[in-house]
Amino acid sequence: MMGVGEQDMLRCSHFNCKKEQRIWLPKNINISDDTRRFSSNGSSDVSLHHWCILCGCVKNISDDRGREMGYWINILSKIAREYLITQSQKRLVVKELDSYKSFDDLYGTTGSAQREVFVKVVKKHSGLSENIINTFIY
Repeated sequence: MMGVGEQDMLRCSHFNCKKEQRIWLPKNINISDDTRRFSSNGSSDVSLHHWCILCGCVKNISDDRGREMGYWINILSKIAREYLITQSQKRLVVKELDSYKSFDDLYGTTGSAQREVFVKVVKKHSGLSENIINTFIY
């Protein structure tokens, strides 16, 4: 895990490449296999993606978009009300979520990646099961 000072240097404000510099990539990547498939209408699942000229991160244009930190904090608050999680536990969760440099980077992260990290961190600090935590995420 990185220190606070190091991490702030790694966060990028993301500046899109020019339109003619976009690259062809799959719209969605299936984690189990990375094969390109044709949709039901016969079109390819690849499209042009912008990428950041500062850090090289490719912009997420899939349907699995990330959410802002406030979304996850609201879910944490609902869990806390239902399962009596203390303020200190909530602070530990938020602090650890913030320590993941890509967690609140909506440019390059996916919603499913955020969900996985959120469940892991809340489970670690609250002792709740993954199933319980997942019932609060919509």
